[in-house]
Amino acid sequence: MWLAMFRPLFKSKKFLVSILVFIFIVLLGLVGPIVYPVDPTGYAGPFERPPSREFPLGTDTYGGDLLAKVLNGTRTSLYIGFLTAVISMSIGIIIGPISAIKGGIVDEVLMSFTNIVLTIPNILLAILIATYLKVRSAEVIALLLGVLGWPWFARAVRSQLLSLINREYVKLSRMAGYSDLRLAFEDLIPGIATYAFMSFILFINGGILGEAGLSLIGLGPTKGVSLGLVLQWAVLMEAVRRGIWWWFVPPGVIIVALTSSLLMITTAMDEVFNPRLREK
Repeated sequence: MWLAMFRPLFKSKKFLVSILVFIFIVLLGLVGPIVYPVDPTGYAGPFERPPSREFPLGTDTYGGDLLAKVLNGTRTSLYIGFLTAVISMSIGIIIGPISAIKGGIVDEVLMSFTNIVLTIPNILLAILIATYLKVRSAEVIALLLGVLGWPWFARAVRSQLLSLINREYVKLSRMAGYSDLRLAFEDLIPGIATYAFMSFILFINGGILGEAGLSLIGLGPTKGVSLGLVLQWAVLMEAVRRGIWWWFVPPGVIIVALTSSLLMITTAMDEVFNPRLREK
């Protein structure tokens, strides 16, 4: 069923190229640290050496191996992005359907709360909260970004489910005595599966960019290494001004390629599954 649903995507060149780029970067983050088992936070060799056979991406001001930092940083950034997506999706997929199915006062209360969270500048609130946290693990960063990023998805899910809830098969399920939970997961949510998958990809993208933004201003993870942290250290040591390109170019390229490929995947999916765009 799922393979049949997504089979039209593989006829899109845009989707194929973007998914291959994404898979390559994922493999880079997952397999890279295993193939190149160098401590990303330890001393590896002479300071600020350009790329060579011994150090494929050179070293930084602290003598750290930048290839090890980029590989492990890619893994951490992907982990934060995925965890952010899971948290945001979980909240949105609970609030949206409950609001649509229950209606009345429940709908008003949940949507009022959603609107309040939606009007708060989430990146500013994330910066404010992160400032007061002395220890920030990758999980804490993901939780912070995930808890603040769900409102638009909850509203969109509610809106789409309201368009489905009055259809005949849903009415028949109500007559058959389906509980609200069974109605949501058997009749309603499968109808927005494609949109939910696209939203999940966007949440991953938002988590990766959110972590990079927080790290660049010194509010990223306090342990380990991420792509955002590599860029932060490059900024602090003025790598751009001093021409140490091998410090800031690789993590920057990976972040751009990763986020661009995710956006291209959602664009390709929209072109394939959106009837209006497909007609054009």
